[in-house]
Amino acid sequence: MPKISKRTFVFDEWMALAENNPEAFEFVRQRMIESYISDSKESDRLKRLQWRIDAERRRSKTPMSACVRISTMMLDSVYGDSGLANALNGNRRQREPGQIVSFSSHRQDK
Repeated sequence: MPKISKRTFVFDEWMALAENNPEAFEFVRQRMIESYISDSKESDRLKRLQWRIDAERRRSKTPMSACVRISTMMLDSVYGDSGLANALNGNRRQREPGQIVSFSSHRQDK
């Protein structure tokens, strides 16, 4: 297994690994992400975010499509209605309370 340091990122090493051994690249990439997440104080939140990123990658037919989906997700988290920019500007959007529906009143006994 190739040795890629967690502390330094050398693009040419990662590119060579991706070109020469895509399976090893994916294995090392996943282990590196897991390592960073587990070292974080926000590991639960980051695990959920990584799950969403991985889901977008799986849904995409091409790497470029995955890149566009993930970039859109990132931009929405900053500039969307509930994004960071609005929160920093004090424009946090209030959510309307949902209507509570009693399932028992809609149930039809047979």
